[in-house]
Amino acid sequence: MAFVPPDSNVFYPVPPGQLPPGFVPPPPGTAVRGIPIVVPLGHEMLISPDGFPVFVPVPERASPAFANTPATLQSPGLSQHPPLPIRQSTMGPPSNGFGQYRPGTQPPPPMPEPLSHHVQHSHTLGPTRPMHAPPPSVAPPLPTPPPPVGLTFASIIASFRTSSESVSAWTFYSLGLANHPGQKEIAITLRQRPANYSLEAIQPIMYQLYQQMNQHILASGGRPLTAGEVFPCRLNTPDLGPKDMSILLIHAPPECKTQLENKDVLYGLIATMEETAVFTKYGAARAMTNMGSDLETWPVPLWSDWSRPSLLTLQDFQGSLTEMVSLLPTKNIVATLDSVSRRLTLVISTSALELIQADLTRFPPAQPGVITETSRVTFLLDLDAGSQAYLTWRKGQEGIAIFNARPNPTSLHGCWISFAGIAPYQAGTVHEGIAAKEDGIELRMGNATWERLYQALISKTPAVVPVGGESVQLSYA
Repeated sequence: MAFVPPDSNVFYPVPPGQLPPGFVPPPPGTAVRGIPIVVPLGHEMLISPDGFPVFVPVPERASPAFANTPATLQSPGLSQHPPLPIRQSTMGPPSNGFGQYRPGTQPPPPMPEPLSHHVQHSHTLGPTRPMHAPPPSVAPPLPTPPPPVGLTFASIIASFRTSSESVSAWTFYSLGLANHPGQKEIAITLRQRPANYSLEAIQPIMYQLYQQMNQHILASGGRPLTAGEVFPCRLNTPDLGPKDMSILLIHAPPECKTQLENKDVLYGLIATMEETAVFTKYGAARAMTNMGSDLETWPVPLWSDWSRPSLLTLQDFQGSLTEMVSLLPTKNIVATLDSVSRRLTLVISTSALELIQADLTRFPPAQPGVITETSRVTFLLDLDAGSQAYLTWRKGQEGIAIFNARPNPTSLHGCWISFAGIAPYQAGTVHEGIAAKEDGIELRMGNATWERLYQALISKTPAVVPVGGESVQLSYA
């Protein structure tokens, strides 16, 4: 991958509010359009092909002043950099989706005064560097590995409209976590509350949060943070003081990726301990879609708000079938129930299939009626960005509820799936079939159908298995 100096004639695909086209290396400690981005001493900033800034050591032939003094990149006949292109949101006007930072129409986010000394001393990874050049050495220096790349972040102004309110927010996203192999950058959207705090008060909190994530990755031997994980943290909120919270990590929803120009990032939701318990026990789909339904944002909460009370607790799901049976904590399984074709499409990842196969050994199909009402195979399903509707359920709810992105959806997604048998005494009253149950999907099967499905799962064989008037299609990712 080639990194190039900024070119004043090129419109780089940089997210609005990050860096302007043709940006040149600033002095250390200089804020970039109100965002605290620091170029470490002895480094210069280049632009990567995907538009992110990258800090690299300055070649020895370059004078020290180049790294510490703003430069001007001009072509013959050009006296200034071309203006930034205005990007129109693909989600409609800002009132209906994410807003865009547009130069000339609104000022950049303010730069906090108290942040300057904090940034200069700790805004780059590794030991603190002196703010002056080291004295020249008589002997040539021994070759050393390049210093670590600085970790920082940027922010974008976002706006949302639901049926009951309009919400303004900031979307923060890391710049540097992806330097760890396999790690994606992480975006977090925080609701603005002007009466409680300002952007200046939030920036140090987000900086410290991303630093904690980076230290966690280093302490774990480089193991990346991935979708479905929980990152516990203590946030020193300006309005409520220190709060024990968690960052719930999922694949970025389409609305988040749109504002970041479809960059592949993780989405983090700041959650209470009660919400975290639901996420940990019942998975991302149940926790996130229920909270999204409460906030009227599809399919998950599109902003964090540490000032609000918990939207979910474990008590909300007392009496659920998932409380009565053994529940496998699987990830990366998607199930789509199509109401037109009456087919359930089940896509299972390799890691999830291993858990399911181990659990299947409890239910050998040679024993009639071995899977029953309470002794069954039940596992969690994941969020699906292409879903049209999700089943939702809470304690005390009669029947199923549908949380949908558009009217009259033709397919449904559940938060869990369960394989249940038909006992001999139920043969005359219970029939095979696939149906929604609470916020999950239940398959009722006789012995012959269960054996076909069992053998396909054990052998990892793609198959279409009829289940009464419906069918289930198995595939593997």
